[in-house]
Amino acid sequence: MRFKKVLFKTASAALCLSLLLGGQRGGFSVFAVDATVEDNSNSVSGQDASKEDYKDALADLGSQLKELQNQQDAIQQNINKAKSDKEKALAQKQQIDRQISLTRQQIQLVNDKIALLSDSIAQKEEEIEEKTLEIDESYTLFKKRVRSNYLRGDETTLGLLLGADSFYDFLTRSEIMERIAERDKEIIEQLIADREAIEQAKEQIEQTRSEVEGAKAQLDELTKILNQQLGQTQQQIQDISELEAQFNKDKAATQAEMAAIQADIDAIYAKLDSMEDFVGGKFGWPSPSYSNITSYYGWRFNGSDFHTGIDISGSNIYGTPVVASNAGKVVFVNTNYTPGKGYGKYLIVDHGGGYTTLYAHNSEILVSVGDYVTRGQAIAKVGSTGWSTGPHIHFEIRINGKHTNPLEYLQ
Repeated sequence: MRFKKVLFKTASAALCLSLLLGGQRGGFSVFAVDATVEDNSNSVSGQDASKEDYKDALADLGSQLKELQNQQDAIQQNINKAKSDKEKALAQKQQIDRQISLTRQQIQLVNDKIALLSDSIAQKEEEIEEKTLEIDESYTLFKKRVRSNYLRGDETTLGLLLGADSFYDFLTRSEIMERIAERDKEIIEQLIADREAIEQAKEQIEQTRSEVEGAKAQLDELTKILNQQLGQTQQQIQDISELEAQFNKDKAATQAEMAAIQADIDAIYAKLDSMEDFVGGKFGWPSPSYSNITSYYGWRFNGSDFHTGIDISGSNIYGTPVVASNAGKVVFVNTNYTPGKGYGKYLIVDHGGGYTTLYAHNSEILVSVGDYVTRGQAIAKVGSTGWSTGPHIHFEIRINGKHTNPLEYLQ
C-alpha cells in the first residue's frame, strides 16, 4: 500500500505542477520518456501452459504415490489375514520383495516431486528478479519524465490558454494533456499490478518450500521403512529345513506343483532357438561375493524332490548382484509369479552350442530379452521370489534344455 500511495502522490504532484506553472506563449511541447509497460501475461506467475504442465506433473506424482500406498496396504492386509505365526512369517517372506520394490518406487517418486518443486522455486525466483528489474527501470523512467516536466514548466493550463491561437487549438492541447495524464495512470496501475504479482509469487514460493520440506520428511520416513524391510530380509539366508518342512506338509500336492513347473520350463526351452556356436570358455560363479551352497544339484528331502540346480546364499545377500556366468544373449525373462510358487522372477541366457544358464528367485531383473551380456555382467539382484524361504540364487546350467550339475562346468 505504501508503494501505491507514493506512486499516486508522484503523479498528482506532476499534474498539479502542470496546472500551476506558466509556459511559453509561443508553443506547446511535450517531453515524454518511453516508459512502455509490457503485457502482464508473461509476468511472475509464468505462462498458463507451463503452469498447467507443472500442476499435471504434480497431480500425476500424487496419483502414483497414492496407488503405491494402496498396494502397500493390500500387502499388509494379506499378511494380517494369515492365521498362525508360521503362516504369517511365510507371508511376510513371500511379500517382502514386493514391499521393498514398492517402497523404492515411492522413494523415487518423492525424489521426482522434490526435484519438480525445487525447479518451480528456482524458476519463480528468476522471474521475480527479472520483473523487479523491469519495475525499477519503468519507475526510473517515469520519475525522469515527471522531473523534466517540473523543470521545464511548459505544460500548464495557463500556458495552454495563453499560447493557444484559437479555442480549437486550446481543446486540442487539452486533449493531449488528458492523454498524458491517462498514460501516467496506466503506468502507475501496471507498476502496482506487477508489484502485487511479485508478492503473490513470493507467497507461492514459501508454500512450495513448505511442500518440499513435507516431501523431504516423507522421504526420510520411506527410507526408514525401506531400511527396516531390508533389515528383515538381509539377515536371512535360505532355510532348507523350513523348505523341506513345507515340502513334506503336503508332499503330493507340492510334487505335482514342482512337476508342472518343470513342464513349463521344458516347454520354454523347447521353443528357444539356441545360437549355433558356443561362445567358448568356462562358466563363472554367478555371485561376485557369495559362495556358500545351501542346496546342491540332485535328489533332496530323502529322495522326494530333485533339485535341478544349486542354491547360493549367505548373510546380507539380498539385493546383491547376480552376474552372467558366461557371455551370451538373454532369451527369456519372467517377472510375473505367484508368491510361494515356482522360480519367481527368473531369466535364461543362451551361450550357443546348446548351452544355457538359468537364474531364479531374483528380486529384480536388470536386462531384457535380446540383450547381449558379458561374463561377470550384473543381470539381476538376489531375492526370495517364488518358492523360497530366504534370499538366494538358484542357478542352473542346461545343455539342449536338459539340466546338469553346474559344479561340473563352473570355473
